[in-house]
Amino acid sequence: MGSWFSKPKCKYRRGWKKSNACPPGFKVRESCGRWSSTISCRAPTRGFSDDAVPVSAQNGRIGGCTSDSTHPNNGGAKPSSASCAGSDIKVASSYVACCSGASTCKSSNTVGWAERAQCAKKNGDYVFDVSSPDGCRMKQEQGLSNNFPAQSWCKKSGSGTDACWLPYSMRADGKCFAYGDMQWNSATDRYGAKTKKGGSKILLNGGSNLVSPAAALDASTTTYNSGSIAGASAGGFACVVGVGALFRKKQQKRTAGKPADLELKGGANTV
Repeated sequence: MGSWFSKPKCKYRRGWKKSNACPPGFKVRESCGRWSSTISCRAPTRGFSDDAVPVSAQNGRIGGCTSDSTHPNNGGAKPSSASCAGSDIKVASSYVACCSGASTCKSSNTVGWAERAQCAKKNGDYVFDVSSPDGCRMKQEQGLSNNFPAQSWCKKSGSGTDACWLPYSMRADGKCFAYGDMQWNSATDRYGAKTKKGGSKILLNGGSNLVSPAAALDASTTTYNSGSIAGASAGGFACVVGVGALFRKKQQKRTAGKPADLELKGGANTV
Protein backbone atom coordinates (compact mmCIF):
# COMPACT_ATOMS: atom_id res chain seq x y z
CA MET A 1 0.00 0.00 0.00
CA GLY A 2 1.54 3.30 -1.10
CA SER A 3 1.68 6.46 0.92
CA TRP A 4 -0.84 9.27 0.60
CA PHE A 5 1.74 11.31 -1.32
CA SER A 6 2.65 8.61 -3.88
CA LYS A 7 1.48 9.07 -7.46
CA PRO A 8 -1.95 7.48 -7.94
CA LYS A 9 -2.29 4.73 -10.54
CA CYS A 10 -4.94 4.94 -13.23
CA LYS A 11 -7.81 2.49 -12.95
CA TYR A 12 -8.71 0.67 -16.16
CA ARG A 13 -11.97 -1.06 -16.96
CA ARG A 14 -12.14 -4.83 -16.98
CA GLY A 15 -10.28 -6.31 -19.95
CA TRP A 16 -8.26 -3.16 -20.55
CA LYS A 17 -4.83 -1.99 -19.45
CA LYS A 18 -2.28 0.58 -20.51
CA SER A 19 -0.75 -1.72 -23.12
CA ASN A 20 -4.02 -2.18 -25.03
CA ALA A 21 -6.07 0.92 -24.15
CA CYS A 22 -5.24 2.43 -27.56
CA PRO A 23 -4.55 0.94 -31.01
CA PRO A 24 -0.98 0.04 -31.98
CA GLY A 25 0.91 3.17 -32.98
CA PHE A 26 -1.10 5.43 -30.67
CA LYS A 27 0.23 6.92 -27.44
CA VAL A 28 -1.65 6.35 -24.19
CA ARG A 29 -2.00 9.49 -22.07
CA GLU A 30 -2.87 9.16 -18.39
CA SER A 31 -4.07 11.83 -15.99
CA CYS A 32 -4.79 9.96 -12.80
CA GLY A 33 -6.08 11.28 -9.51
CA ARG A 34 -6.85 9.58 -6.23
CA TRP A 35 -10.57 9.60 -6.95
CA SER A 36 -10.74 9.49 -10.74
CA SER A 37 -8.69 8.57 -13.80
CA THR A 38 -8.62 10.16 -17.25
CA ILE A 39 -7.11 8.03 -20.01
CA SER A 40 -6.92 9.13 -23.63
CA CYS A 41 -5.34 8.15 -26.94
CA ARG A 42 -3.05 10.37 -28.95
CA ALA A 43 -2.86 9.76 -32.68
CA PRO A 44 0.52 8.96 -34.25
CA THR A 45 2.43 11.87 -35.74
CA ARG A 46 4.62 9.77 -38.05
CA GLY A 47 4.79 6.39 -39.72
CA PHE A 48 1.95 7.05 -42.14
CA SER A 49 1.49 4.90 -45.22
CA ASP A 50 2.78 6.39 -48.48
CA ASP A 51 -0.85 6.31 -49.68
CA ALA A 52 -2.12 8.50 -46.83
CA VAL A 53 -3.00 12.14 -47.49
CA PRO A 54 -4.41 14.73 -45.07
CA VAL A 55 -8.18 15.10 -44.82
CA SER A 56 -8.53 18.79 -45.70
CA ALA A 57 -9.90 21.11 -48.35
CA GLN A 58 -8.16 20.44 -51.64
CA ASN A 59 -7.52 22.44 -54.79
CA GLY A 60 -5.92 21.99 -58.19
CA ARG A 61 -3.05 23.99 -59.71
CA ILE A 62 -1.70 23.76 -63.25
CA GLY A 63 1.97 24.24 -64.13
CA GLY A 64 3.63 25.45 -67.31
CA CYS A 65 3.00 23.91 -70.72
CA THR A 66 5.51 22.11 -72.90
CA SER A 67 5.82 22.80 -76.62
CA ASP A 68 5.57 19.10 -77.49
CA SER A 69 2.14 17.88 -78.61
CA THR A 70 2.99 14.24 -77.88
CA HIS A 71 1.62 12.99 -74.59
CA PRO A 72 4.38 12.60 -71.95
CA ASN A 73 3.35 8.97 -71.40
CA ASN A 74 3.89 8.33 -75.13
CA GLY A 75 7.40 9.73 -75.25
CA GLY A 76 6.63 13.44 -75.27
CA ALA A 77 8.50 16.02 -73.21
CA LYS A 78 7.77 15.99 -69.50
CA PRO A 79 6.24 19.27 -68.28
CA SER A 80 7.68 21.15 -65.34
CA SER A 81 6.30 20.17 -61.97
CA ALA A 82 3.23 22.08 -60.78
CA SER A 83 3.74 23.51 -57.31
CA CYS A 84 1.22 23.99 -54.53
CA ALA A 85 0.67 27.33 -52.84
CA GLY A 86 2.00 28.15 -49.40
CA SER A 87 2.37 25.15 -47.12
CA ASP A 88 -0.03 22.98 -49.15
CA ILE A 89 1.32 19.59 -50.20
CA LYS A 90 0.86 17.70 -53.47
CA VAL A 91 -1.19 14.53 -53.00
CA ALA A 92 -1.75 13.57 -56.65
CA SER A 93 -1.02 14.80 -60.17
CA SER A 94 -2.07 14.23 -63.76
CA TYR A 95 -1.39 15.62 -67.24
CA VAL A 96 -3.65 18.09 -69.05
CA ALA A 97 -3.51 19.21 -72.69
CA CYS A 98 -2.47 22.74 -73.69
CA CYS A 99 -4.38 23.93 -76.74
CA SER A 100 -4.39 27.00 -78.96
CA GLY A 101 -6.90 28.86 -81.06
CA ALA A 102 -10.12 27.37 -79.65
CA SER A 103 -12.01 26.76 -76.45
CA THR A 104 -12.21 23.04 -77.22
CA CYS A 105 -9.10 20.88 -77.19
CA LYS A 106 -8.66 18.63 -80.20
CA SER A 107 -5.74 16.53 -81.31
CA SER A 108 -5.08 19.08 -84.08
CA ASN A 109 -4.74 22.08 -81.76
CA THR A 110 -2.97 20.40 -78.83
CA VAL A 111 0.38 22.15 -78.67
CA GLY A 112 1.76 20.78 -75.41
CA TRP A 113 1.04 19.29 -72.00
CA ALA A 114 1.06 20.56 -68.43
CA GLU A 115 0.98 18.93 -65.01
CA ARG A 116 -2.09 19.40 -62.85
CA ALA A 117 -1.33 19.10 -59.14
CA GLN A 118 -3.92 18.19 -56.54
CA CYS A 119 -2.99 20.09 -53.38
CA ALA A 120 -4.14 19.65 -49.78
CA LYS A 121 -3.63 21.50 -46.52
CA LYS A 122 -0.61 20.08 -44.72
CA ASN A 123 -2.22 20.29 -41.29
CA GLY A 124 -5.13 17.98 -42.09
CA ASP A 125 -5.74 14.74 -40.20
CA TYR A 126 -3.74 11.77 -41.47
CA VAL A 127 -5.46 9.35 -39.06
CA PHE A 128 -9.04 9.57 -37.81
CA ASP A 129 -11.50 7.39 -35.94
CA VAL A 130 -14.16 5.48 -37.90
CA SER A 131 -17.02 3.66 -36.14
CA SER A 132 -18.67 2.20 -39.26
CA PRO A 133 -18.11 1.83 -43.02
CA ASP A 134 -19.90 5.18 -43.39
CA GLY A 135 -17.43 6.94 -41.10
CA CYS A 136 -15.00 7.76 -43.90
CA ARG A 137 -17.63 9.75 -45.79
CA MET A 138 -18.95 11.41 -42.64
CA LYS A 139 -15.47 12.53 -41.59
CA GLN A 140 -14.81 14.12 -44.95
CA GLU A 141 -18.19 15.76 -45.58
CA GLN A 142 -19.10 16.82 -42.05
CA GLY A 143 -15.64 17.60 -40.73
CA LEU A 144 -16.18 15.51 -37.61
CA SER A 145 -13.59 15.88 -34.88
CA ASN A 146 -11.34 13.02 -33.83
CA ASN A 147 -11.94 11.78 -30.30
CA PHE A 148 -9.91 8.54 -30.19
CA PRO A 149 -11.50 7.45 -26.87
CA ALA A 150 -9.32 5.05 -24.91
CA GLN A 151 -10.60 1.58 -23.99
CA SER A 152 -13.15 1.87 -26.81
CA TRP A 153 -11.38 0.85 -30.00
CA CYS A 154 -12.16 -2.40 -31.83
CA LYS A 155 -9.39 -4.71 -30.65
CA LYS A 156 -11.06 -7.93 -31.80
CA SER A 157 -12.85 -9.31 -34.84
CA GLY A 158 -16.64 -9.51 -34.99
CA SER A 159 -17.43 -6.17 -33.34
CA GLY A 160 -20.45 -4.35 -34.75
CA THR A 161 -20.76 -0.80 -36.03
CA ASP A 162 -20.91 2.06 -33.51
CA ALA A 163 -19.81 -0.34 -30.75
CA CYS A 164 -16.17 0.72 -31.10
CA TRP A 165 -13.85 2.62 -33.45
CA LEU A 166 -10.93 1.89 -35.75
CA PRO A 167 -8.17 4.21 -36.99
CA TYR A 168 -8.28 4.97 -40.72
CA SER A 169 -6.37 7.06 -43.24
CA MET A 170 -7.45 8.58 -46.56
CA ARG A 171 -6.04 8.12 -50.06
CA ALA A 172 -5.81 10.85 -52.70
CA ASP A 173 -8.98 9.54 -54.41
CA GLY A 174 -11.02 10.04 -51.22
CA LYS A 175 -11.33 6.37 -50.23
CA CYS A 176 -10.15 5.31 -46.78
CA PHE A 177 -8.06 2.36 -45.61
CA ALA A 178 -7.41 0.94 -42.16
CA TYR A 179 -4.43 2.20 -40.21
CA GLY A 180 -3.40 -1.20 -38.89
CA ASP A 181 -4.56 -4.81 -39.28
CA MET A 182 -8.15 -4.42 -38.04
CA GLN A 183 -10.69 -3.08 -40.53
CA TRP A 184 -14.40 -2.84 -41.27
CA ASN A 185 -15.31 -5.76 -43.51
CA SER A 186 -17.68 -3.80 -45.75
CA ALA A 187 -17.36 -0.61 -47.75
CA THR A 188 -21.13 -0.03 -47.96
CA ASP A 189 -23.08 -1.87 -45.23
CA ARG A 190 -23.67 0.83 -42.63
CA TYR A 191 -25.34 -1.38 -40.00
CA GLY A 192 -24.38 -4.99 -40.70
CA ALA A 193 -20.60 -4.68 -41.03
CA LYS A 194 -18.29 -6.38 -38.55
CA THR A 195 -14.64 -5.84 -37.79
CA LYS A 196 -12.14 -8.12 -39.48
CA LYS A 197 -8.45 -8.65 -38.82
CA GLY A 198 -6.02 -9.03 -41.70
CA GLY A 199 -6.67 -9.92 -45.31
CA SER A 200 -6.70 -7.62 -48.31
CA LYS A 201 -7.44 -3.97 -47.70
CA ILE A 202 -11.12 -3.03 -47.89
CA LEU A 203 -11.51 0.58 -49.04
CA LEU A 204 -14.31 2.60 -47.48
CA ASN A 205 -16.22 5.05 -49.67
CA GLY A 206 -15.36 8.69 -49.09
CA GLY A 207 -17.25 11.93 -49.46
CA SER A 208 -18.09 13.89 -52.57
CA ASN A 209 -17.25 17.44 -51.56
CA LEU A 210 -13.68 17.10 -50.34
CA VAL A 211 -11.61 15.03 -52.74
CA SER A 212 -12.27 14.54 -56.43
CA PRO A 213 -12.19 10.86 -57.42
CA ALA A 214 -9.33 9.86 -59.69
CA ALA A 215 -11.48 9.98 -62.83
CA ALA A 216 -12.74 13.48 -62.06
CA LEU A 217 -9.18 14.74 -61.65
CA ASP A 218 -8.75 14.54 -65.41
CA ALA A 219 -12.27 15.47 -66.45
CA SER A 220 -12.57 18.34 -68.94
CA THR A 221 -12.12 21.62 -67.14
CA THR A 222 -10.98 24.75 -68.94
CA THR A 223 -8.23 26.94 -67.54
CA TYR A 224 -6.31 29.71 -69.28
CA ASN A 225 -2.55 30.16 -69.02
CA SER A 226 -1.09 33.38 -70.36
CA GLY A 227 2.24 33.43 -72.16
CA SER A 228 3.90 32.41 -75.38
CA ILE A 229 3.18 28.81 -76.32
CA ALA A 230 3.62 27.13 -79.70
CA GLY A 231 0.57 27.97 -81.76
CA ALA A 232 -0.44 30.90 -79.56
CA SER A 233 0.83 34.43 -79.90
CA ALA A 234 2.97 35.94 -77.15
CA GLY A 235 0.81 37.36 -74.40
CA GLY A 236 -2.18 35.37 -75.66
CA PHE A 237 -3.94 32.46 -74.06
CA ALA A 238 -3.59 28.73 -74.34
CA CYS A 239 -6.58 26.61 -73.44
CA VAL A 240 -5.75 23.88 -70.94
CA VAL A 241 -8.31 21.11 -70.85
CA GLY A 242 -7.90 18.02 -68.68
CA VAL A 243 -7.95 14.63 -70.31
CA GLY A 244 -8.10 11.39 -68.36
CA ALA A 245 -6.55 7.98 -68.22
CA LEU A 246 -9.04 6.67 -70.78
CA PHE A 247 -7.73 9.18 -73.32
CA ARG A 248 -4.15 8.16 -72.63
CA LYS A 249 -4.99 4.49 -73.14
CA LYS A 250 -6.75 5.26 -76.41
CA GLN A 251 -3.84 7.36 -77.55
CA GLN A 252 -1.55 4.38 -77.05
CA LYS A 253 -3.88 2.14 -79.04
CA ARG A 254 -4.63 4.64 -81.82
CA THR A 255 -4.24 3.24 -85.35
CA ALA A 256 -3.56 5.03 -88.61
CA GLY A 257 -7.08 4.28 -89.79
CA LYS A 258 -8.70 6.52 -87.18
CA PRO A 259 -9.46 10.20 -87.86
CA ALA A 260 -6.51 12.47 -87.09
CA ASP A 261 -8.62 15.23 -85.52
CA LEU A 262 -10.22 13.95 -82.32
CA GLU A 263 -12.00 16.14 -79.80
CA LEU A 264 -10.61 15.76 -76.29
CA LYS A 265 -13.71 15.89 -74.19
CA GLY A 266 -14.93 14.44 -70.90
CA GLY A 267 -11.68 12.66 -70.17
CA ALA A 268 -11.86 10.56 -73.36
CA ASN A 269 -11.56 10.75 -77.13
CA THR A 270 -14.78 11.51 -78.99
CA VAL A 271 -14.56 10.48 -82.64
